[in-house]
Amino acid sequence: MSKVLALIFRLAVILLGYIGASLAASAFINILALGALGAEPSDPVATASLVFTIPFTALFVAYYAFFPAVVAIFITEYLGKSDWLTHALGGGAAALVVVGALLANGNFWLGRFETDDFEAYWPPFEEPRTALLLLGAGLIGGIVYWLIAGRSAGSWQQDARQLP
Repeated sequence: MSKVLALIFRLAVILLGYIGASLAASAFINILALGALGAEPSDPVATASLVFTIPFTALFVAYYAFFPAVVAIFITEYLGKSDWLTHALGGGAAALVVVGALLANGNFWLGRFETDDFEAYWPPFEEPRTALLLLGAGLIGGIVYWLIAGRSAGSWQQDARQLP
C-alpha cells in the first residue's frame, strides 16, 4: 500500500474512532443525567429518549472536544502509543480542557455565551459534580477511541518505513 493510501486509511479510522468516542461520551452523560433526574430503568419513555438524545448530545461533545482531542490524537499517533491507559488519559485531559474553557465562561473556541442560562437545567459549571461528569465522559471516550482506532496508533509510520 502506498504511503498516501496508508495515511488516508488511517485518517478514516481516526475519524471513525472519534465518532465512536463522541457517542460513548454522550451516552455516559445522558445515562448519568437520567439517573440524576430520578428516571427508572424500566421507564419506557426515559429509555426511548436515549435514542434521540445520545446522537444529539454527541454533536455537542464532538464540537466542544474537537481541538483538545486532535492534540491528544496527534500525540498518540506521533509517539505510536497504543495502550488503553494513554488514550483514556488523553480523553480525560481533553475533557479537563473543555471544563476549563467552560469555567472561563466560554471565551476560548466555544464562543460567547452566558452560563447563567444553563443553571435552571444543569448544575453550575463551578460545581465539582459537573467537572467529574465531563471527566468521566472523557475517560470513557478515550477508551472507546482506543478500542476503535487507538490499538493501531502509529501503524502508518511502520508501513511507511517498510516501503522501498
